[in-house]
Amino acid sequence: MKMHAFHRFVYKALWHVLKPFIVRAFNFKFDVAKPMNHPFMVLANHVTNYDPLLVGLSFPQHMYFVASEHLFRIKVLSSILKFIVAPIVRVKAKTERHTALSILRTLKNGYNVCMFPEGSTTWSGETGEITEATAKLVKASGSALITYRLTGGFFTAPRWGKSIRKGAMEGRIVREYSPEELKEMTDEELYTRIKSDLYVNAYEDNAVSKISFRGKDLAEFLETALFVCPNCQGIGTLKSQGDVLSCRCGLKLRYTELGFFESLTDNAPPFTTVLEWDRWQRKFVERQAETYKSLPEDTPITSDRDQKVFRFETRRRTFKVGEGMLYLYKDRLVLEDKSTGKQTAFLLQDITDMAVIQRTLLTFSVKGKEYFEIKSDHPRSPLKYLLLCKALTDMRVMI
Repeated sequence: MKMHAFHRFVYKALWHVLKPFIVRAFNFKFDVAKPMNHPFMVLANHVTNYDPLLVGLSFPQHMYFVASEHLFRIKVLSSILKFIVAPIVRVKAKTERHTALSILRTLKNGYNVCMFPEGSTTWSGETGEITEATAKLVKASGSALITYRLTGGFFTAPRWGKSIRKGAMEGRIVREYSPEELKEMTDEELYTRIKSDLYVNAYEDNAVSKISFRGKDLAEFLETALFVCPNCQGIGTLKSQGDVLSCRCGLKLRYTELGFFESLTDNAPPFTTVLEWDRWQRKFVERQAETYKSLPEDTPITSDRDQKVFRFETRRRTFKVGEGMLYLYKDRLVLEDKSTGKQTAFLLQDITDMAVIQRTLLTFSVKGKEYFEIKSDHPRSPLKYLLLCKALTDMRVMI
């Protein structure tokens, strides 16, 4: 890379300038890496939107980070990022070989790379899916591998949350694998190691450490992650306010500073953790799939008001399709524009990939050629649409 010397200078400067602020803001304790091999690839679990800054503190050595493509459609931010840090772009709504080739090229040129192989921050406190392709990519690179584990992040800045909470976070190097070690391992062996090294269950960890994570509105926006009520089995009926999550059926729970649910009624809470609830609702959707498929064509499974649909060009800009009611039927997504009444339909059989970005942004590709995103100005669950669409038809999803 022509500007590598400049990128290295910026990285070093930011490392020194931001370090005291990050440590204070997140009460962050971390290892400082002393890699034995260069270049190296860092694989870390993904917990918060601030993870690149947090992981970067452990590595004074310059790294190029893999970043989501949606950042590059924000004109000013895109230009700044490209100039000062030159991230490797990853498109979440489709499978992109270009990302893998860019990573390999960067490592072959002798530069270090950091990637979060889950692709998204955790919704529930448990490390998400890591594909077998990750191990194959590491093996193909011929570089060293460093695995890195972040803990405490789910309770500090949950993906669904409105605010950052004051508790404690840690960043620890799990292991460094030399190129020679990696050559001796099969893809399956390395894949198993990576999953084990990066696995975190926030609730198991905090059951031991019992750290309180204090802040305002602890439950607010939790309905973006949890969308099925376990009492009445209503979809999209949960609402949050302050530290309370409730349903119109009478369910009323408090989300505590330890990250657990307490009932505010005489009934015991159906679940005590977001993780238990999330696991249950995913299985619930799978079990209900045949029921949804048998619904009449004009009966929506779920819907939301004030949804904005855009078509976007990769790494360029977006074009508004319309705004209004969004309906999910057994075979299609439909936007009914509130101004014109026009309906725009997307057949589920034509949607090849669907992904969730940040808290509420839903993106998908149609026949691998056109790319769309659905935005919401109020809390609504993107997981609801993604998991239901996945249960109704075969598509690749990234949560």
